[in-house]
Amino acid sequence: MELELYHLVLILAGAVNLLIAVALLHDNVYFNNYEVYRRARIFVAVNYAIFGVGFLIHAYFSWRTSWPEAASALSVSYFHSGGVLFGWSHISLMRPDYVTRRVVVRDLSILAVGVVTYWTFLAPWTFAIFFVHASYIALMFYRTYFQVRRNIERMPADKQSPSWWTAEAKRTVLGFHHSFVIGCHLIVLFGLGSIVITAAFPEDVWPYTVLMLSGIVVFCFIFYSLVEYGNVIDAATNATEDASKVK
Repeated sequence: MELELYHLVLILAGAVNLLIAVALLHDNVYFNNYEVYRRARIFVAVNYAIFGVGFLIHAYFSWRTSWPEAASALSVSYFHSGGVLFGWSHISLMRPDYVTRRVVVRDLSILAVGVVTYWTFLAPWTFAIFFVHASYIALMFYRTYFQVRRNIERMPADKQSPSWWTAEAKRTVLGFHHSFVIGCHLIVLFGLGSIVITAAFPEDVWPYTVLMLSGIVVFCFIFYSLVEYGNVIDAATNATEDASKVK
């Protein structure tokens, strides 16, 4: 029964992630005039697709019980990819110039080394690559958030402000940026926590059943906050661009 429930939750999580990826790509056509936001949705869609396929591979091969080392390598691989894509998508929404060629080459190089190492050695010590890289990305996210939030709070919202920048718009944009922080909190807890559990319980299945159920909630929250951000995209885009000019 425990194994059947584990497989069922994996399939459910995989299906939810793939459906969210399709939804993000389908609606993305409406945001062609907002390059940073459109690109962020693509990054998140790819992220969900990778996770969805990863969950379905787990369910199909049942490596957790037959080849736990490969199951752990697979988990770390898609979590590492997710960390990179989350950084590209959500940091760029607050700092549009973040995703440069240097950042892409750096992150993809570390990711490539990590994935090859995970599958070559199939050992928990290799997860250190993920921990260091993911921690750095999270640090960059928090640093960007607090800097942008401080700059937006210093931007006046009164009669002398542009017509799009009202006190309500200011509260709304800050609110959605705060939802990104909540999403980052959840990802850090879910992602890093999952890898710790992967190393601690390599052959058990019940911890992963709980993780997948909580993961569905995390994925849905991130999807919701990103989609809702699109409803205030005019004010959010202008505010983010103007915030970068505040010293």
